[in-house]
Amino acid sequence: MRKVIFLVGFALIAGGVFGQESISLSFEEAVKIALEKNVDLNTQKNNLEVSEARRLQGYGNFLPTVNASSFGQRTEGLQINPITGEGKNITSDQIGASVNANYTIFNGLNRFNFLKQANAQLLAQSFLVERSKQDVIFNVASQYLTVLLDQELLRIAKENLEAQQVILNQIRGFVEVGTRAATDAYNQDADVQGLRVLMVRAKATLENDKALFAQTLQLDPADEYILDLPDWGTDISYYDGISLDSLYAIALANRPDLKQQQYQVDAFNYQKKASAGGYFPTLSLFAAYGSIYFSDYTISFEDQFLRNNPQLQYGVSLRVPIFNQFTTRLNRVTARASFENAILAQENLLRSIKIDVQRLYNNYLNAIEGYQASLTQFDAGQLALDMRQESYSLGIASQAELAVANQTFVQASASKAQAEMVLLFQKILIDYALGTLVIDDLIGN
Repeated sequence: MRKVIFLVGFALIAGGVFGQESISLSFEEAVKIALEKNVDLNTQKNNLEVSEARRLQGYGNFLPTVNASSFGQRTEGLQINPITGEGKNITSDQIGASVNANYTIFNGLNRFNFLKQANAQLLAQSFLVERSKQDVIFNVASQYLTVLLDQELLRIAKENLEAQQVILNQIRGFVEVGTRAATDAYNQDADVQGLRVLMVRAKATLENDKALFAQTLQLDPADEYILDLPDWGTDISYYDGISLDSLYAIALANRPDLKQQQYQVDAFNYQKKASAGGYFPTLSLFAAYGSIYFSDYTISFEDQFLRNNPQLQYGVSLRVPIFNQFTTRLNRVTARASFENAILAQENLLRSIKIDVQRLYNNYLNAIEGYQASLTQFDAGQLALDMRQESYSLGIASQAELAVANQTFVQASASKAQAEMVLLFQKILIDYALGTLVIDDLIGN
């Protein structure tokens, strides 16, 4: 009975694991999942909330600070009666409460510069979030393309293996009737086994790239899924006639990371200005209102706390910095270095943008040229293989010539598949370099 239960349980588990159906995943669905689960993107979104809170603090710096405080204490020993002036050993309880307010009139324009810095940082972070979304789409597109190509190469390898297995069976039949030498069967069998090895390697490559893609999308690597081929078509002539200089101008006007860096430069500039505030005096207003109760008095709590003991204090405070151990100087040097480093980063980014645009535009041109060449290569390889198969059947061509023709056709098929896949994603890759990726168009919103 235990053996039967074990077998039934194993069958159910095996059916759930090995009988798992493959999930079909489109590019749009992959992008949606990545935008929801990508760790770096969600981190930048959280940082955006911090930037918004920092800007709110910048506005709050123009308002007074208000605090309420209270205390309760018991004192034992010699105490001075504030009414009679006599001292005696007693135990007394004291309760007090107060409200304090402070308002800064002038602090070296720190508040203004801090607010401008916070606004610039918020804008910089918002553009960083936007570029992070485009980074996610770019990475998904690149890995999606890789997995699609792996799927296609595995399909080609399987179909070629099956076709050569059929030819092997035909050759064995020819050998049996004596119309072909036995060495032809041996050579063809060796070619078939070699194709089987290539198929296994193609499958391993596909599984490795799918695991990396699953990590990018934060999917369970154990899930079985197949990527759908996008129906975008291979006509991307919309960049024809556009000069490289025009593409540069588009990128400089639209790249979110460039805008982010520009606002970052502004933020560090305001930080540099704010750091000079340590050299200026600070002028503030203050006010405090409170009362206290002494248990040793014969006067009631209400009369003491509400009528006799309330106090109101207010005035002006001026703080003039004289020496603060070079702290202000350190802040100034640090802020100036951060500002200059931000300018250097901006200049480097400008050069990188031009390189990105030129590289991906050249890839676009090469993809079109490569696709057209691959079509010609594929047709020629198909024709050559058909002629060699027919010639071999008639006894005109050798098995070695047939194997060479088949290898040429397989290479042509792989080149055609790769050229088609690369061409499909060229617009996304170029739009990424230009900073014009429209996320809603990709995910169908």
